[in-house]
Amino acid sequence: MAKPLRIAIVGAGFAAQFHLASYRKVYGEDFEIVGLYGPTSARVLNLMRQFEIPRAYDSIGELIADPNIDVVDICAPNHLHVPLILQAAESGKHIICEKPLGGYFGPRDADELWTAAGASRRDMLQTVMAQAKTIEDTVSRAGVTFCYGENWVYAPPITKVNRLMAASGSTILRIQAEESHSGSHAKYAKQWRTAGGGSLLRLGVHPIGAAIYLKYEEGRRRTGKPIRVRSVLAQVASLTAIDSFLEQSRKHIVSDWVDVEDWGTVTMTFEDGSVGQVTSTDTSLGGVRNYLTANGSQAVATANINPNNTCMAYTPDGQYFESEYLVEKVETKEGWTFPAADEDAVTGYVEELRDFVGSIANRRKPKSDLLLAMDVLTVVYASYLSAEKCALVNLNSDLA
Repeated sequence: MAKPLRIAIVGAGFAAQFHLASYRKVYGEDFEIVGLYGPTSARVLNLMRQFEIPRAYDSIGELIADPNIDVVDICAPNHLHVPLILQAAESGKHIICEKPLGGYFGPRDADELWTAAGASRRDMLQTVMAQAKTIEDTVSRAGVTFCYGENWVYAPPITKVNRLMAASGSTILRIQAEESHSGSHAKYAKQWRTAGGGSLLRLGVHPIGAAIYLKYEEGRRRTGKPIRVRSVLAQVASLTAIDSFLEQSRKHIVSDWVDVEDWGTVTMTFEDGSVGQVTSTDTSLGGVRNYLTANGSQAVATANINPNNTCMAYTPDGQYFESEYLVEKVETKEGWTFPAADEDAVTGYVEELRDFVGSIANRRKPKSDLLLAMDVLTVVYASYLSAEKCALVNLNSDLA
């Protein structure tokens, strides 16, 4: 009888929490969570108790070297993704990695005071493209499965949009998508040195990834090959640096960014001439705004991931709901709200992890794979270059 797939988690923060919660809902696959590593012992102990994890590792190296582990699930900060992916692959471990695949975090000799203000976006792009190629070569050589944590690909509303485009035989002419909220309170997110970018990299990767995936799927239906991005045209801004906003005494939007953008928009042109328009911002009140509209030649479909009206609630006093989680990033619980009935499932995390476990166990490619991870990272950093140049960036000729 085959043994269950044995998974260990690297990280004990927010991402690890929702991965572990989602694993509990995965059905039809034989696996177990056997260990955890995190730099903060209190968080590690809390997760071990909450999710009945049998072992905590003293170091990442000890976790990856353990022969009893089949899969390393990377829920660590962005700047650790690439070294952890390479270390896990070289040790023969299959990999699940949260977004983004990698990033630019400053020159190797940069100190903690380094900022991205004067850094060349072309150098950044070249660095992340080299990272991606190294990962691709290492993963291929090791013969392991790489799974890219893009939950939008698995969100039921996005899945349905894809099926509707397929059923209607539509050419997807234009995609509009957005992920926005009122800002991250995480310290790492405030500066390029630890985040690798601002709203485009933290938030925009989700709608960018979903748009790219939908065009992949259309291409595979038509010719057996994905339709990929050909060029990007982008703008970024720091909207919370506007003088009149800074003068306001009360702020409901996160404003202590160091050197990263809090708004970005990119227009992607695909190989077939279709376009994807994506916006992401940390300056949007009212909770997370996650949506995608696919405008097809024979149908149009919108995925309202959040908010949606599956559940609606009203209270005149937010204290009445004090003990109950409603939905991510809302500033108040008063008035009408849209509580998430099952946020993990609606946002795609459960089906994502189910696909990953099944893909690794059965040696098949996951829906969200290394190609998507690489293309999303390239698009984001090409967007930073486009914004710097105030010009279109062609992903073939300009990056050759």
